[in-house]
Amino acid sequence: MQHLEKVLITLFLLAVVPFLPVSEASSRELGSQKNVYVTEWSKLKHKAELGDPQALFLLGNFYFEPPKGSSFRRNYKKAAELYFQSSIREYPSAQFNTAIMLHRGLGFKADKVESYVWFYFASTNDSPVAKHINKKTRDIVEQLKTELSSDELKQADERIAFYKKIFENKRYRDARIPPRQ
Repeated sequence: MQHLEKVLITLFLLAVVPFLPVSEASSRELGSQKNVYVTEWSKLKHKAELGDPQALFLLGNFYFEPPKGSSFRRNYKKAAELYFQSSIREYPSAQFNTAIMLHRGLGFKADKVESYVWFYFASTNDSPVAKHINKKTRDIVEQLKTELSSDELKQADERIAFYKKIFENKRYRDARIPPRQ
């Protein structure tokens, strides 16, 4: 009986699957192999795994503030990791979120020096996406300059130089995520 059920299911799949609609947006050709994304979620996750900064940022948003009715659970550590990975790829909104999370101690250990570094990068990012946060982050950078000691500002300058080398050389693996909670 089980063998007959397997045969029937196989025949059904062979008859129905070739006629299922597949849009151009949800598939792409790779040689003779075709990848079909089952959901937009899997497409986003795939892009994030390839290092796409926008996908990393959007995935971080899912963990930071899960949509109602989704199976996601709030996970600040995972959101912090994804935002950081997007930040080192110079995505301005992720740099801003990384700075805030470092400043407040969400997902990371609170670190004013490291948060200053990421606020600095968000304020100097020349991407068109950054225009809406540049002024806000410049004001925060100026405020933090008054709160940090000269030794802390020196440490921040060293970290800024370190991250700039990573940005220029695209050596993202050299970046170490700040300590997490």
